[in-house]
Amino acid sequence: MDKEETLRQIKDAEAQVRQSKTVAQADGEKVLRDARREAFELRESLRARAEKRQEEILKAGDVATAREKEALLAKGRQEAEALRAQARSNIDHAVDRLIEKFKGALNV
Repeated sequence: MDKEETLRQIKDAEAQVRQSKTVAQADGEKVLRDARREAFELRESLRARAEKRQEEILKAGDVATAREKEALLAKGRQEAEALRAQARSNIDHAVDRLIEKFKGALNV
């Protein structure tokens, strides 16, 4: 091989290396863009799922709170009714005692 042929081969090899580097760089940038896009889509998907799950949890909490509130109110109503019945009984008893005392005061 003569010098010219060797130089030409070296130049051809250098051109191939430059072209390979350019292709590799473009491929690297594409892979990076794709990875960023996929990461963004995944993040958005996970955010949407988290928001949906949060809504489900809040709804379940609201239902449980409503049930507990109703149970407390029912218990309070029962206790109030028991107190009313006791108060009526006490009033009847107090009236009877008052009448007895009044009769006793009249008989004196």
